[in-house]
Amino acid sequence: MKKTILLLACLCCAALCINAIAAETATSKLTTLREDSEKNYSKMNVTLFSSLVEFGSLDIGEAVKFTAPKAGWKLQKVRVLGWSGFNESAQTFPADRNIMLEIRDKDLNLLYKFADAQNNYFLSETGPLFGEIEIPAVPVTGDFYVVFYDRGAAPIGMENNDGTGNSFIFVNGQILPADRTIQETNETIKINWLIEAAGK
Repeated sequence: MKKTILLLACLCCAALCINAIAAETATSKLTTLREDSEKNYSKMNVTLFSSLVEFGSLDIGEAVKFTAPKAGWKLQKVRVLGWSGFNESAQTFPADRNIMLEIRDKDLNLLYKFADAQNNYFLSETGPLFGEIEIPAVPVTGDFYVVFYDRGAAPIGMENNDGTGNSFIFVNGQILPADRTIQETNETIKINWLIEAAGK
């Protein structure tokens, strides 16, 4: 009886390992697109940004323009560097609040929309992390936009230098450049939202 239980335990463990390897292999076949400086994330000058805090609106999104690498490419995952926050003194996470994600074509027509609670993707005691949002395969051609609405629930990672010109603010159906002004020098610099798009 002990040998049978041990054998079943070994088979279950082997099945889990095979599933994990298969999942990793499937993920590794995806092409990941980035429109930031493409430096190692640990070497970037990153701060958190919230459109709700900055503009006082739930309806303003952080948008990144990507280009599909080939005809027939399908977007399957979006990764966003964000954080839902953690109160160290109270040792608690914030209550669930909604974030929203949109995929739009080059003319800003809506292709896909998704909303969920921020804690399902950005829950961490140690700070910001890449939340991975799986989406049904969305066919995209040429340029397309990923728009993330942090809504004050999960501020997004913002790279403060080496702007590529592919990050925007999306408001009232319009795209505006994402930049910030350095107060000491009154210089305006482009910034990058830390959003990745993955597909095949």
